[in-house]
Amino acid sequence: MKIEKVLILGLNGGFGKLFSNLLSKEKIIVFGVDLASQPDELVKCNRYFCCDLSQPDENILAVARQINCLLICLPETVAFRALEHFIPIMSSGALIVDIMSVKTGIADKLTNVMGDLEFLSINPMFAPDLEFQDQNIAAIQLSPGPLADVFTNLMEKWGGNVTSMTASEHDKNTAITQAMTHAVIISFGICLTELGYDINKVFPILTPPHKTLISLLARIVSNNPEVYWRIQADNPYVAQTHKALINSLKIFEQITATKNQQDFYDTFAKSKETLFPFMNELVTHASYILH
Repeated sequence: MKIEKVLILGLNGGFGKLFSNLLSKEKIIVFGVDLASQPDELVKCNRYFCCDLSQPDENILAVARQINCLLICLPETVAFRALEHFIPIMSSGALIVDIMSVKTGIADKLTNVMGDLEFLSINPMFAPDLEFQDQNIAAIQLSPGPLADVFTNLMEKWGGNVTSMTASEHDKNTAITQAMTHAVIISFGICLTELGYDINKVFPILTPPHKTLISLLARIVSNNPEVYWRIQADNPYVAQTHKALINSLKIFEQITATKNQQDFYDTFAKSKETLFPFMNELVTHASYILH
């Protein structure tokens, strides 16, 4: 069993381009669709279609009947509308792969409509410009099968670290690893603006941790805000992480306002416990980043 023909929805996006190149190197026939009249110059595909995927035309649907893998690299709202057209016509045993950031929604919507199709829902925990080598990927087998295993093996062949989990486990974990992390960095940016931050004056005296934080902020705000918005808006577990984040800042403010040195020290000890047993590895990684 192998993947022979793939149709990538959202070919010109970052992950569409990345997957098109990697799958082409595997000698897999790649078809692609996007709104632009021409494919991006970095795309690798055998045939390209210009189409609004909320209303795919007959040419696209004809291709969809021939393939045995549909790869969805689209925002959630467009992806759901597209799936309504593609699921009923795909051949028996074909594989659908999506890269949406929130998984409970798609799991709930597709539970009763997948029929005899395989469905692998993945979340690459990295931006596409970093590629797969040594990067983490969450994989949710909504409807497992041999082609889903083939696709998983390909991601591992490309150097990715694939971890399987349920949709709810994914959303609970990424509410912390993605949503809360982004919230911290974006809120840091809001704070800088509120304080009248003058980077021209500050830049000559940046500390390594501060430079790292503003670099992370710069990376996030230079990307498409829609991706980050969907992570915050759609994950059902985000509200509790926001509350915990706000509460933690209140606790920190109380400790410093009351000049409670022992409680301040205790936060260090508790954080060390939280990071065990990866403490030493993370300290080494921080040294690498800061140098």
